[in-house]
Amino acid sequence: MVRAPIAGTILQVNVRAGENVSTAATTASIVLGDIDEVQVRADVDEQVAPRVKPGARAVGYLKGDSARPIAMEFVRIEPFVVPKRSLTGASIERVDTRVLQVIYRFPNSRTQTVYVGQQLDLFIEE
Repeated sequence: MVRAPIAGTILQVNVRAGENVSTAATTASIVLGDIDEVQVRADVDEQVAPRVKPGARAVGYLKGDSARPIAMEFVRIEPFVVPKRSLTGASIERVDTRVLQVIYRFPNSRTQTVYVGQQLDLFIEE
């Protein structure tokens, strides 16, 4: 029996009945999270990072669904520019880019569900 320290939704199960679970495992047996509110981590290219202001309004769109905007609430800017890790595979994409990470959040609505890990197009106002 496994008991969670918090209330949440099981996002992923990586172990099945009869399997042995080790405390030294490199993969979590169960991934648990609160999906009532979703956070978005936006990678902003370092060349345009100075144009991003704390508190800037933003709107997001699910990939392939530009008809239904999702209003975002600013959370914070992580003031440490890091190498870009999320690559799109586009032939014109620079792989040596560094990014500023900006965090937004929004309530996960029952009419327009956004899944954990799903990508959005995010537009931040200047």
